[in-house]
Amino acid sequence: MDNISVSIIIPVYKTPAHLLHRFLESALKQTLTNIQLIAVDDASPDQCPEILDQTAAHDERMAVVHRSTNGRAGMARSDGMALAKGRYVLFADADDVLQPDMCETLVNLALQYDADIIACSWDICDPTGRVIGVHHFPDRRYDLKSPRQRAAAYRRMNYALWNKLFRRETIASLRFEQFEANIGEDTLFNVAALCRSRKMVLTSYRGYGYTVHTASATGQSAKAMPYLRTLVKSSDRIRETLIEGDASTVGKKFMDLLTLKRFTTGCRWIADNPDPQERAVMWEYWRHYLYKILLPSITSYKILATWYKIIGRRSDASSMHRLTWFANRISDPLSIVDKLNARGLLVK
Repeated sequence: MDNISVSIIIPVYKTPAHLLHRFLESALKQTLTNIQLIAVDDASPDQCPEILDQTAAHDERMAVVHRSTNGRAGMARSDGMALAKGRYVLFADADDVLQPDMCETLVNLALQYDADIIACSWDICDPTGRVIGVHHFPDRRYDLKSPRQRAAAYRRMNYALWNKLFRRETIASLRFEQFEANIGEDTLFNVAALCRSRKMVLTSYRGYGYTVHTASATGQSAKAMPYLRTLVKSSDRIRETLIEGDASTVGKKFMDLLTLKRFTTGCRWIADNPDPQERAVMWEYWRHYLYKILLPSITSYKILATWYKIIGRRSDASSMHRLTWFANRISDPLSIVDKLNARGLLVK
């Protein structure tokens, strides 16, 4: 295979057969034909390995890697990166779906603007493929050498992997880190990629269909202590990555805001946990983290940090989530403006 434009990398583990077939069809029927599809069977104990092998036997553009032990999505993606030959890399989930022209559209934008990262909008779908929501991006281009534009890029970029095309040479040295819980590695990878990039493009084009269902990792709502510990550990790694790749005021302010937002995410997980005793243990741990570790590290967004400090002494996890979620939206007006702009409600 020569002159490959895009390497599509998917980890596969216990994906329902009909969804896996749907994804493979959407990937192999792209309007951009010079693609490479790398499917990493993460020791799936069902019919997924057979489906992958049968599909690859009929299309030379597809390669299958069979892992002997389950390493979760991050390690599977790292295995796939070792085989990638495309000029660009697209990460996807095996239960989702690509629009037929997704690769072609994103590659054209990458070439037009000489961009290292291209992020598209997406549909949120149920397992039947019915669209139940949409995530909008405005059309934006960022020169990441400009501190002001880099600051905006940090705050406007979402941290999913599957809606992005990466220039392979930009991310070639990166690998996914493994944490206690199956979260955090995507955000860390995106931050590391952004630190290595010169230009980023956001597009209102909706090229990806993200499937929400209870069998998916993100569909499981009961998060326990390993998730909170992973939020702390991954936040530490993001901070270290920014110090190494962007030790500027812009990087520091972004880290402070992101850390506060991730604390709010942890509050939601605690509030959603159905076990009262486990909620109490998690909340005690989380408040200790807030006062002893998080707040002393904050050097910017002082008013927002003070709000966290005040309400943390008087609130439970549910109230803390609601009040800090709202405060984050007020302190980050770019997110509100961009959402309105992406929906055509504001004049550019």
